Amino acid sequence: MLWFHKHFFSCTLIVVLLFVVIVSYVRFMVLNDYVVAYEGDCDPYTESCFVGCEDEECTEEYYYSRIQKYAPHVEAQCGVDITDCDAAYECLPEDGSRCSISYCDPSIDGEDSCDLLTEADMETVIPDAGDYTADESELDVSEEGMDEADSEMGASLEEVISEEL
Repeated sequence: MLWFHKHFFSCTLIVVLLFVVIVSYVRFMVLNDYVVAYEGDCDPYTESCFVGCEDEECTEEYYYSRIQKYAPHVEAQCGVDITDCDAAYECLPEDGSRCSISYCDPSIDGEDSCDLLTEADMETVIPDAGDYTADESELDVSEEGMDEADSEMGASLEEVISEEL
């Protein structure tokens, strides 16, 4: 008994530590009582997306949203592997309030980590073909008419592109 009084703090610390380890194991490994977070698809032309880089030099960017879901719901909807599961990338009614999809907010996340593309940005990626209108000879639906129209359209597009450059 004297030994216990002498090492009371050490014994209590070991018992409390053992209790915390057992409770954590049951919560995370048995009950899966936690929230998982992962990147989802995001269209930068309709939403404000986070910007990520494929490599360290950032030669290729990709756009994503952040998805947070309750782990048992993800496992029930998709199984163990969520990579090919469409239900993992959207909040379903059975997820309730334990699911959220976050889009980038420049005032919170910073201007550098967000991107919202507009139609003007799209025009810099895809050159505008100008105000090209077709005449009646190009609207012929026969096979010969289609071949002639295709060649005329190709020639006019080449002219527009060469003028742009």
